Amino acid sequence: MRVLWSGRWKSIQPRAFVNAVWKHSVLFAARKQQDANEFLNFYLGRVDDELKSPKATSSVMMDLFGIDQYQEVLCDECKTISKRTEPLLGLVLSLPPDEANIKAGGKEESSDIELVDCFKSLQSTGRFVGENQFDCDVCHAKKDADWRVTLQRRPQSLLISFRRTMWNKTKGLHKDARRVIFHTELDASDLIGVGNEKTPDKDFVGCRYTLKSVVSHSGSSPLVGHYIAYARNDNKWFLFNDSSVTPATESSVLEAEAFILLYERRTIPSINE
Repeated sequence: MRVLWSGRWKSIQPRAFVNAVWKHSVLFAARKQQDANEFLNFYLGRVDDELKSPKATSSVMMDLFGIDQYQEVLCDECKTISKRTEPLLGLVLSLPPDEANIKAGGKEESSDIELVDCFKSLQSTGRFVGENQFDCDVCHAKKDADWRVTLQRRPQSLLISFRRTMWNKTKGLHKDARRVIFHTELDASDLIGVGNEKTPDKDFVGCRYTLKSVVSHSGSSPLVGHYIAYARNDNKWFLFNDSSVTPATESSVLEAEAFILLYERRTIPSINE
């Protein structure tokens, strides 16, 4: 990783990096089909562990990619609000159910999906009732309650993965290949809250992001196929396909079957006071 980040060379072949991955994780053995999301989770977790100081109160990777999934539960009886926060190292989004195709028995062509609709899998509201009543600590009993889940804390790097590996009785293990429509610019101000952070940065409230990289997969099954990546450098797009690196058009990037998206904040947020 030090070689990759040194900036001493115009380009490098990351063979040492790949060999290190093979050495430290048997899950990613050579010449076997792997899942990009699983590899990303392994990589971020391993780097986070190695960069973390024994006395550190914060995490380098969480500072870059961290988002908080925030849950509130309001008890109907005592009106107490119970709160819970789960830190996330990037987002893993589920694709919305393909309702029209399900009703047609899988015979209709699936429709495209907007990226913002995928956020609904991590942002929702509902009720705890019946057999699923909320166990209230104040009432010391199970009670009906309202619940709400939101995303808080806007990261410098917004990392989005899509949960495309699916299983059901009809198809077994399969890939959800529906196209997710994404754009080079993303205003996430309605998707991710500010949280508890303080900053004089005017753009911080706006929460505008620019697309920097896309990981795509070709193949009809999660067990076979090929991963490629697009990355932006100096406002030019490049396609990374095994050992080949070639220029790419913005239109080809936006047409890709996205597995992973990387967005960067247009303005770096100031350090908390």
